Amino acid sequence: MPPKKGADKEHVDKKPAKTDKQKKGEAEMMKALTTQYNGVLSPDDLKGMKDIFDSYDKKNEGFIKLSLLGNILRTIGFNPVESDVQRAIRDFDPQKTDQIKFPDYVAAVLSIPTSVTDKDIIPAFQKFDPDNRGLLEADEILKSLTNVGEKLDETEATAFKESLTVNEHGLFDYNEFFLKFTQPPETKTKKKGKKKKKKK
Repeated sequence: MPPKKGADKEHVDKKPAKTDKQKKGEAEMMKALTTQYNGVLSPDDLKGMKDIFDSYDKKNEGFIKLSLLGNILRTIGFNPVESDVQRAIRDFDPQKTDQIKFPDYVAAVLSIPTSVTDKDIIPAFQKFDPDNRGLLEADEILKSLTNVGEKLDETEATAFKESLTVNEHGLFDYNEFFLKFTQPPETKTKKKGKKKKKKK
């Protein structure tokens, strides 16, 4: 008996739970990747990338379709050149299986210019953070962005400040800020077709 359309959708949306073996394997993998990419990606960067990867790994099988790579980057707000995406797909899937595991996914993303792991983003913040605390003064960064290099105008500066989560000491976590732009836009996709009334 074929499943009903609605039931099928529910089944697709419901992920199987990860086994203890899978969790242990993933923890070891993340530890190895943290060591491998030390100085390039922080543990938080890797976690953000893993969260995105997991959101596309619908059955928790440990791999996603490599052909989705360009779409993933564009969905989260980046605009890689298609030829770079295709080059990465060829490099990381010479046998054309259309499957990629997380360690290769990280390497593939890093190989694409202007991708979510653009190596210039975090180091740019780290220049203002000699003690490597991961925290910066919001006002100091805003002054720099409005006075140096490609200056932000007043509107852009306001938008930038509003996107920061500033604590009571006027500091923000720049790794957290970076990860904001690496999360899959779940709320946007769920809004399609249904209007949720949250505001009263």
